[in-house]
Amino acid sequence: MDADDAAPVAPTIQGIDDGPSPLEQALQALQSGPTQSLADPGITLLSPAQLDLLYMGARLQAEQCHDGVLLLLDLMHGAQSHGAQPDAALMQRFVEQLHHLCRDQQRWHALADNAAYYRDNRRVTDRIASWVRVQLPADASPG
Repeated sequence: MDADDAAPVAPTIQGIDDGPSPLEQALQALQSGPTQSLADPGITLLSPAQLDLLYMGARLQAEQCHDGVLLLLDLMHGAQSHGAQPDAALMQRFVEQLHHLCRDQQRWHALADNAAYYRDNRRVTDRIASWVRVQLPADASPG
């Protein structure tokens, strides 16, 4: 779990929502709480096999986000090299989409890293899982 890898995209673009993304909200809900933690403590309740599956899926999602960014950049470069100048509304949507893809790519990457860490460090995982179980509301099921 490298904090540098999980740093969120800097909110440097005017007018872009930097609140929790739908991906972040879904991950928080799945982990039984609104507390924000890049360490994903809720996944410590998963088995090593489930953590491995989560790692693989999250890594693939991160790669797909990265590929989406590259595709959008290639399309924009191609359009501009042929003299096309997109209107301001299209450019705003383009920038927003790049921003969201970058944010989601970073979050998927952090989730994959956390899953691999917990899979490979069972003693740490067991300690955190014990804490998570105590924090769970009585009506929540621990996955």
